[in-house]
Parts: sequence; structure tokens; C-alpha cells
Amino acid sequence: MEPDEIKVNHCYSMAPVRGRRTIARVTKLFKMTAMAAYEHIRRGGTETLAMNPTVVRFVWRHASYSTGWSKSQQELLIDEFVLVAEREVACGNHLQVERMSSNCPH
Repeated sequence: MEPDEIKVNHCYSMAPVRGRRTIARVTKLFKMTAMAAYEHIRRGGTETLAMNPTVVRFVWRHASYSTGWSKSQQELLIDEFVLVAEREVACGNHLQVERMSSNCPH
């Protein structure tokens, strides 16, 4: 994927981690300040050529079974996110079942 393909409120199938595939739902895209980027690198984060790199904030869930979205949000530089995002997918995390009205014939 390319960085310009990542959108807020869209979901992406991520490369498997320890054999488990996850779905990420992007909650926010924002620019990191140059000072924050420097601190990110000092703490062992990935270097980027951008002076004010874009950060992707997201929640995630397991793809094979739905236990809901993660309670805490994660953040990756957009360059890191596009490396593990395989494709855009539907965000639905459960099937909605419509109730039959009581006046329907059985």
C-alpha cells in the first residue's frame, strides 16, 4: 500500500503477527513535530526522512474471531503502517441479525 491510501475510519488487513491476522481501524492521522520525531528515534523508533512525519493512530481486532476493538490505541509512523497493511477491508466486526417482526407469518 501507499501512504496516500491510508484514510481515517477505514480498516486494513495487516500482515500476520505470530500467525494471527489482525484488522486495524485508523482513528487519526496527524503530523509529529520534529522534536517528537527526534525523541521517537532516540527511544529506538524507526528513522524517517520526513521532518514532520505522519503518524497513524489505530485500534485493532483479531480477524478470525471478533472480541471487539482493542481498548487502547496504537501508533505507527505511516511508513511503518503501510509496510504491514496488506489491503483495505470492511470494518464490520460482527454480523447484525435483524429480528423478525412478530406479525410475520411462520
